[in-house]
Amino acid sequence: MVALILWFVQMRKAPTRLLQRRDCERAYAGAHTAADTAAVDQQQPILGQTADTLTCGSFRRAGQLN
Repeated sequence: MVALILWFVQMRKAPTRLLQRRDCERAYAGAHTAADTAAVDQQQPILGQTADTLTCGSFRRAGQLN
């Protein structure tokens, strides 16, 4: 039962994480200098998200971006 609850909570976040990663990938594609990349590392992908939103740098360091 606990596994089912955890799966449901995780799947509810999956579409949001996908959108966040896609937003970060686009931001990194537009970064042309090291300063641009550093700025993207600090940004949160979707503004107005809750406190558990990762930064683009977190996604990049975790290897979750293409």
